[in-house]
Amino acid sequence: MSKVELEERIDENIDDYDINQNDDQDDLDDQDDLEGKIFCANCIHCVLVKMSTGVDGQYVLRVKCLSKKWKKKLGEEKIYKFFTVARRTVDACELYEPMGDLKSFLKDLRKSLPIKDEVYYT
Repeated sequence: MSKVELEERIDENIDDYDINQNDDQDDLDDQDDLEGKIFCANCIHCVLVKMSTGVDGQYVLRVKCLSKKWKKKLGEEKIYKFFTVARRTVDACELYEPMGDLKSFLKDLRKSLPIKDEVYYT
């Protein structure tokens, strides 16, 4: 299976853009812009998981909500690509539990995240 076929297969199975996204890096520069936004990455329920690509020994990194707050239209659990996690925001979440200072957390996270989806090998 070629890399292009693999990426197409992954994209068929994972819908990336249902929760509001925020691509603006300037959000970190203005604390007022962060007020009222819930960044899922800073929640204790947002976890990183390995998902097999279907090719022996290969996997990709994904994030999901342990509280099952990310749902598809038909009620299925939604899983997102790891490199997009810093953009995930919701307007409200009764189960949100922050893990620390939002501004410094997002700044460090954005520095360490890959810029695109990557395939890893075991």
